[in-house]
Amino acid sequence: MVHRGMIGKRVVDPEKIELGVVSKMEENHIEVSEGLFDELLLSKAYIGKEEEEEIILKDKIHDLLAGMEVLGANDEKIGIVKETVYAGDVLDTLIIETEDKSLFFITLEEIYKIDEKMTLDIDMEGLKKDGRLEG
Repeated sequence: MVHRGMIGKRVVDPEKIELGVVSKMEENHIEVSEGLFDELLLSKAYIGKEEEEEIILKDKIHDLLAGMEVLGANDEKIGIVKETVYAGDVLDTLIIETEDKSLFFITLEEIYKIDEKMTLDIDMEGLKKDGRLEG
């Protein structure tokens, strides 16, 4: 059961990798901030259970993200999550594969929302402009 008492609780995956803290509640999402992500809207569908001090996701964060479709800020399909990259034991970046098999990275801070698909806060043009995609 998801309720307003979640605000301020840590959000972790089953391996206790901390994503951040619940900062806001929406109808179908929780906003997670102060952690791996700047401000992430996370679908409540990914919540496994709520404990006294933390919210535990149903799946490990890398399993949740692996193979997920990635959309740009304008909802244009960009690709899929090909790989999760760790710096030590901390999730750091994601490798995205486009339909033409090009690979590029995104930082976690660039993820705006995770539902059944991941939405970035940058679009295809922005990725081309900063040199991560050709075009």
